[in-house]
Amino acid sequence: MKWTVLITVLLLAGCNQNVEVVEPGETLENSPKPVVNPEDRPLAAIVPPTDEPKVPPFVKAYFMHTWVEALYSTPQNKNPNPKWQSPLADSEKGRVWCTDCHISGQVDFEKIPKMRMPLVDQYENDKEFMADLMKKWVARLNSDEFKAKVKLKGPVNCLTCHATNPAE
Repeated sequence: MKWTVLITVLLLAGCNQNVEVVEPGETLENSPKPVVNPEDRPLAAIVPPTDEPKVPPFVKAYFMHTWVEALYSTPQNKNPNPKWQSPLADSEKGRVWCTDCHISGQVDFEKIPKMRMPLVDQYENDKEFMADLMKKWVARLNSDEFKAKVKLKGPVNCLTCHATNPAE
């Protein structure tokens, strides 16, 4: 019996939540119209502002670790240039770190280790995604806006790491 009363009370309270009290004689036709602000776009906050896919942070972190390693050690491309030299002014003590470009301090990069996972393979095989990512990172590396540029001998481009052995 107690449960029946409780369920009935909850049901009635729930049904009343969307009821609006109106004046006597008021109908839908003569009721006040809601004011709509054309600038309000509540659903726009749900949709990401860009068309690019949402890539998990651990995937980008894997590529970032690999990319940074290629700045101070022989790149791991299939046919590396034997005359490759690090673009860093001091490849031992002057390495580039995530925080050289990610200067906001909002991300703790120690919590995002280099992990090879199946999703990494998917993005690694997406040449357009990889090219866009590398272009973005190369631009950041060469930018006066970030601390990484002062660690370089000179400007970096894609061939800095992807230069192949010209003999083969």
